Amino acid sequence: MKKVVWGIVTVGVILLVNWAAARLFANDFVDWLFLSGLAVTIGIHFFNSSGGFTSDLADSRLQGANNDEFWAATEVNTKLERTKRSFQPTSSFYVALIYTIAAGIFSLIYY
Repeated sequence: MKKVVWGIVTVGVILLVNWAAARLFANDFVDWLFLSGLAVTIGIHFFNSSGGFTSDLADSRLQGANNDEFWAATEVNTKLERTKRSFQPTSSFYVALIYTIAAGIFSLIYY
């Protein structure tokens, strides 16, 4: 039941993003079907994954010398273990992916 509710919420968010983009740029609702679905799918993937480029950026600050004026003047002599990249797909991700594929097919047929 929880997965169904999150699926409905995901479709609602995609449609809201689609409507807002169509209003903002004064286009038709159909013009933004694929792009809004793609944006939400990428957003869900980004926020549900761990590791990768952004984690490496956060770890690089900790692996360097502590020359910040607010920190004690000591160096970090330990190396952080590299976080493996992982992604656990959720029901919202699958709903957004199916929406994006269906919107892409519809857009190809429509245009």
